[in-house]
Amino acid sequence: MPAARPAPSDPHPDSPRGVHVLPVTGLGEIRAGDDLAALLGEALAPLDPRGGDVLCLSTKVVSKALGLRVSPQERDRAIADVAVRTVARRLHTRVVTSVVQIPSGPVMAAAGVDSSNAPDGPLLLPEDPDACARELREALVASLGVELGVLLTDTSSRVWRVGVGDISLGAAGVASLQDLRGGTDADGRPLTVTVRNLADELAAAADLVKGKSSGVPAALVRGVPGAVAMDVPARDLSRTGPDDWFRRPSLESVWVALGLTPEQEPIARMSPEPVAERVDRALSVAALPRPDQEPSTASVRALPADGEPSRVVVTAADSSHAALIHAATHAERIRTALQAESLGLPLPQIDVEISVPDPDQETS
Repeated sequence: MPAARPAPSDPHPDSPRGVHVLPVTGLGEIRAGDDLAALLGEALAPLDPRGGDVLCLSTKVVSKALGLRVSPQERDRAIADVAVRTVARRLHTRVVTSVVQIPSGPVMAAAGVDSSNAPDGPLLLPEDPDACARELREALVASLGVELGVLLTDTSSRVWRVGVGDISLGAAGVASLQDLRGGTDADGRPLTVTVRNLADELAAAADLVKGKSSGVPAALVRGVPGAVAMDVPARDLSRTGPDDWFRRPSLESVWVALGLTPEQEPIARMSPEPVAERVDRALSVAALPRPDQEPSTASVRALPADGEPSRVVVTAADSSHAALIHAATHAERIRTALQAESLGLPLPQIDVEISVPDPDQETS
């Protein structure tokens, strides 16, 4: 077994400079129990692996080798079982997609459970992709004799961005984060906040030559300076806990503030929703009973104008002090729930009024 050799500063001085992304072909369909490291070693050999190269491999390939399959009927239960927490749920036609945090840190739609290119059933993600990347890297370094990095990648969307791209779920032997603070930009100004997510950049670059339709699940990225200079696990790339700026979407955040439990939260649609549907949801959210709180005695009517709700009247059960408190509390919940519905797409002006019964009518 050859000894691993470190990456020199320029191991191939005659090769063209710049970054090269090379598809890894000939891997074939991976089955449960396959020796993935051995198969990858054979597929990499024609590319003359070099120190400093980074192998970007679809995590799905690892899932296949580990036999992480479930039946289509078990898919929803598998997503619920693996979820650390649910961030949001969205309805698309008749399918509800759960956006959840997975054990390794990232927040992903359907917990990353994928049915594409999986004829034998949906594939789960490995519980510890970093550990899988380390195991693969150790075997490849030993067999190939070069210090390369390994990234396990998967497709994901980004906050505030349309479309999807590949990110790193597992990393070994890769400088996943490059801290550029303390340096200077091209104009000599100091860099004070820049930390580059190199792992995701490598994963996205590799995806340009691999993909679900091409049958190429891996790529070798060559020529990135310092890519394997240190080892930062992919788990460190996820903002979780107190660093999570987007723990819940705006709509769900308001529902939490209103005291709804996860089981009580409704499911919004992915596509734009009609005004009447959003107003009805706000009224339902306001009316839901809160734990350890007395149910409201107020009644609610939504009055339409031009076919859409324009006024909501909250009527106290009677003119007593307790009934008025119930009505005022209910009205404020409605206003708050309507404001939540307006965060993504503004609602038209909807007045929320409190009505008090006539005391003479109460006693007549």
